[in-house]
Amino acid sequence: MQKTGLGRLSFKRAPLTLLLAVAFCMTMAQNVGEYYHDVTEKEWDLQIFLNTAGLGGGFQHGRTPDLYNKHFWEIQFMVNKHPKSIRSINALYDNVRPIRYGQLYSLFFLQGGYGYQRTLHLKPYWGGVQVSYSLSAGPVLGIGIPNYVEVLNYNTGFSEIVRYDPDKHNLNNILGGARLINGISQTIFRPGFYAKTGLTFDFAKSDYKLRALEVGLQIQMIFPFVQQMAFNPAKKFYLTGYLSFNFGKKIGRQH
Repeated sequence: MQKTGLGRLSFKRAPLTLLLAVAFCMTMAQNVGEYYHDVTEKEWDLQIFLNTAGLGGGFQHGRTPDLYNKHFWEIQFMVNKHPKSIRSINALYDNVRPIRYGQLYSLFFLQGGYGYQRTLHLKPYWGGVQVSYSLSAGPVLGIGIPNYVEVLNYNTGFSEIVRYDPDKHNLNNILGGARLINGISQTIFRPGFYAKTGLTFDFAKSDYKLRALEVGLQIQMIFPFVQQMAFNPAKKFYLTGYLSFNFGKKIGRQH
């Protein structure tokens, strides 16, 4: 009878023993996967941005001294659209260009700086998603191109392309918008700085490729301020959320 009791006791412990064995194997597999990750020494990637104020693109180059740390340089070009800038067409006339009524400047940001990225979760050896967070900052150059419009000259009866003046031009005499190139010669430049932080989700199958989605926040400040829209005060800073797709290569040696 005592032998039977021991047999029953061992049988009851079997599921617990099996569970511990599976957990141990999973832990070992995760450790082996991390150990055999290829250590990359350099990375570069191209970025395509969508943000709450427009879109943009960029390039990033970095060094990875180990599996968890990355130091990088980046350069990015952003289009910044004012939230009250609405694209419309004058329905009273044919063959006219769309206009953003009230817009004084088309605004762009050219920024470049230094950043740091820390890996929070490595991909298992069999694949998955690597999660990292990053911080970067540096100088930014605000580029403002004056807005030109096509207006009707009542004295001559012909249309002409002129720089938009909210005190002279309104919906009664504006026919439509004009090409951005018309204001290039009067472009203004405003220096400043930017800061950016985000989470990166790298889903590339190879240790030597980078395929990632990044989501985060960024802020730009330029001086002097630019009044982008008529009848609205100039913004003191530009805070936007962004989503980017990053793709590139990693160079290194096997760990």
